[in-house]
Amino acid sequence: MISRNVRHLARSRCCQCDCGADSTRIRRQAFASALGILFSLASAAPATAAASEARQDAWVVQASAGLPPAAIDALDRIAGIDRRLLALRAYLRAGDALSERWSWTQERISAYPSTPEGKAAAIEINAVTAAFATSNPGFVLQVNRQPRSLDVQITRWNENESVGKTAAMLRAALERRFTPNSTPLNAELRKALIEWPGGAAATLAAPGLSAHGQARAFDFQVTHHEQVIAGTDAASAHRQWDAAGWTQKLHAAISIAGNRFVGPLQSPYEPWHYIYVPR
Repeated sequence: MISRNVRHLARSRCCQCDCGADSTRIRRQAFASALGILFSLASAAPATAAASEARQDAWVVQASAGLPPAAIDALDRIAGIDRRLLALRAYLRAGDALSERWSWTQERISAYPSTPEGKAAAIEINAVTAAFATSNPGFVLQVNRQPRSLDVQITRWNENESVGKTAAMLRAALERRFTPNSTPLNAELRKALIEWPGGAAATLAAPGLSAHGQARAFDFQVTHHEQVIAGTDAASAHRQWDAAGWTQKLHAAISIAGNRFVGPLQSPYEPWHYIYVPR
């Protein structure tokens, strides 16, 4: 990828020197020089799909400068310029809270069930499922207790249809705003990404920002005789949950159990999705 090449060039130039106290200044100069080369190539090329891709790849590199390394790495693993732009928008909108909200490492995820919070969450979930079973004889409330790793989040982001549609809308909006012969300032580009209003259409949080990545989000589903009758399909949310009354019944069970969960998620609308709030 072009963005990877640019970042590699910037890092290589920095590593060729004895950085010392000037490491930050040298790294910024190298990055700016590499970015300038990429913009020059994109501007000089004919107005082809490849040139457009190079130009938008430059946007990703430009607007992501200064983000935590974990976010930069996640962007490099996302397939397609449009999906990277949409994820970048979410990272910029997170602001100073990005690192705090970032998904846990696999080591921390594996250790979570044995921690005091992990044990408390398991007790609370058991209380919710028991309350639900008592109020709804014959029906079982199941819950996915497994945290969602960053690898899984990236895979789903790359494959999700709603993400693809929303990302294409964002890319088209940026293409309309910035003409092929213009080079937006970083502040202009970031402002355009942050203020674009169409991000709610995607049914997934950007990789790294899902509450599932910190074992704080849980998805419930209702089964009857081992058959799922209210699952986690966004297209069927209103029919399977709201119209059938399961949205209210799940909320009632959570209230009876102690109300340690906040939800359901409203944007995108997921009546099965609740956030666990530790005591």
